[in-house]
Amino acid sequence: MRLSYVGRAAAAAAACLLALAVTPGAGHAASGTRGSTAPDAVLRLAPNYQVEVDNFSSQAFDEIAVAFTRHSTPVTQILHQYNVPASSVVNFDLGPCSDVKQYAVSGIVGGQRLFTTGDVEADPVGCDDVVTIRDRAAGVQAERALR
Repeated sequence: MRLSYVGRAAAAAAACLLALAVTPGAGHAASGTRGSTAPDAVLRLAPNYQVEVDNFSSQAFDEIAVAFTRHSTPVTQILHQYNVPASSVVNFDLGPCSDVKQYAVSGIVGGQRLFTTGDVEADPVGCDDVVTIRDRAAGVQAERALR
């Protein structure tokens, strides 16, 4: 009796699964020995660009917004954090470090922007910036520091 195409495919798949269950995986060493084909390096993913906003002012914000551009995308993207109380910290992940071109952080209350950092060129090496908001005589002011 001849097997149909589906029957032959099922038999072949079963044979492959059985072979995988019995033999060690390709590129892996048998127990007790060290494999020569597997690299000793650990795969490391590229870091993402992080912007931390420290609100050390007495002002609560309805919204902290980060507008940023990427080298790979010509469109400005905006991330928001709503209801940011005084003396709090919020973090923004802008994506792959090498792709971030520039960003700007703004604090908004009642639909009005109280501060902005202006355009900040991204640091492709550090990938981790801190924007600190403080009380000043003229109102709220933000300053940027690299980590």
